[in-house]
Amino acid sequence: MRKYAGLLIMAVMLLVIGGCAAAGLEIDTSSHATAETNTTYITLTGSTATADGEGVTVDGNTITITDEGTYVVTGTLTDGQIVIDAGKKDDVELVLSDASISSSTTAAVYAVKADKLTVTLAEGTDNILSDASAYTYPDAQTDEPTAALYAKCDLTLDGDGTLMVYGNSQNGIVSKDDLKIRSGAITVQAQNNGIRGKDSVEIKGGVITINAGNDGIQSDNTGDEDSGTVLIKGGVVNIVSAHDGIQAQTELTLEGGEISVMAGGGYTTESYSADESYKALKSAGNITITGGTMTANSLDDAIHAAGTVAIEGGVLSLMSHDDGIHADGTVNIKDGTVDIQTSYEGIEGAVVNISGGTVSLLAADDGINAADTASGGQGDSMGGFGGTGDTSLQVNFSGGTVYVNAYGDGIDSNGIITMTGGELYVSGPITSQNGALDYDNAFQISGGVLAAAGAAGMAQTPDSSSSQPSVIVYFPQSEAAGSTYLLTDESGNILLSYAPEKEFQCIVFSVPQLKSGSNYQVYESADGTLTGATLLYDFTISDTVTAVGDTAQNTWNTQQNFGPQQNNRRRP
Repeated sequence: MRKYAGLLIMAVMLLVIGGCAAAGLEIDTSSHATAETNTTYITLTGSTATADGEGVTVDGNTITITDEGTYVVTGTLTDGQIVIDAGKKDDVELVLSDASISSSTTAAVYAVKADKLTVTLAEGTDNILSDASAYTYPDAQTDEPTAALYAKCDLTLDGDGTLMVYGNSQNGIVSKDDLKIRSGAITVQAQNNGIRGKDSVEIKGGVITINAGNDGIQSDNTGDEDSGTVLIKGGVVNIVSAHDGIQAQTELTLEGGEISVMAGGGYTTESYSADESYKALKSAGNITITGGTMTANSLDDAIHAAGTVAIEGGVLSLMSHDDGIHADGTVNIKDGTVDIQTSYEGIEGAVVNISGGTVSLLAADDGINAADTASGGQGDSMGGFGGTGDTSLQVNFSGGTVYVNAYGDGIDSNGIITMTGGELYVSGPITSQNGALDYDNAFQISGGVLAAAGAAGMAQTPDSSSSQPSVIVYFPQSEAAGSTYLLTDESGNILLSYAPEKEFQCIVFSVPQLKSGSNYQVYESADGTLTGATLLYDFTISDTVTAVGDTAQNTWNTQQNFGPQQNNRRRP
């Protein structure tokens, strides 16, 4: 075959070059690479094709590539197929150069056997692959191929041209091994999955647009713990999927790129099946995000992992009919920007750790919830006291800046809450069935800035055993949003400035500067400054938790062992 002929030519050339060099002659070898390249040109001519070169056979409307090398395809095949049936160790490059291939019975391109198939989109060309709406298989034991571009080997797509793929029966592009996209403008319309790499999918560049009747991008190998992965390093990826946007079996990683996902019709969809999945990012293992930008609008969770969700960078804008971010295990947010614009619950996991970055969220129910989600229970606590919770369920703040706007509990832990650093601002519930802070076991604060506003009926504060004092300020009636509340020391220094996003009746404050025995003030300001501000309370820190204002009707908090109540409200 051609590869052996190429080796013979190379050997002869080396002998010639060596002999000339021994004779003192100079040889220009710059053109020999071209002589060694195995390139065959395939011209599609309606219902058949012609081939100029070796390694290919044409049988009616079926073009079969049987050897490694480069094959340049041009023209239109109105009803036929290109088959790659080379050696198991052969690398085949298929260059599409204004090529259009469609089939009425099967896949447009089918790699039956090779080590690797590379589909290169020639610069400046437009290419189309379209399969049958119903496949005809040679016998009942065969169920492959299942995509317009289908490879039983590794598959790579690159080049600077365009490719339009129509998966009229099932899938658009499938590799049963590893699938990589390096470049190119690739558009996929598929009845089932848009792009699927059984072992892995890796996207490094290109502009990829997917409209899928099931999942947009999928890797689902369950037989190998190192397989079933999706990695996006760069490029632009736009997905509209009837079900999950991007699904991985073991690891889903975003390192860069620009990603947009609309899953299940988005968060406004009202008609759906409770047995189906409509998540933007989904992994049966873990999800890690270290960079890039992502916009997600999903009927189900925007980000969902059965294991851990780790956010270490990137810019995320999420909208969900269910959870913004959900992990059955742990949610770790170390860096990046997370903006959950709408959700049922903002962030949920058995453990939620926030140590950096900026997080803002809007939730119809709980803002951040620590619950035993893996068991299927929602685990909403009712604010029990006396260590009634499961201490393995935790919400921990050690850094970053977090803004929560929740109509249920602002921060809800069915176990414990700890705060050692960072900034946490909560606009909590407007009715007393929930609290801005809600925990079953304990809330220990030893550092950081806390401001939590909400209804007064079930309001909780950090524990009296905390090392950093806190203050709960009650108002005699609900206060409307729109004003800024300032906490100052006796010298007039502003220690905390907070503007609740909706109506409230109490605010919990805690900052590192609070000291027992010292005097502090709370002001209401129209513009966030002390100029023209109204002094509401003047009080002294009397215990680790100090209550200020009218608590007579707030029996929930009489169990909290507050220090002496102070009612010196000074509003005119």
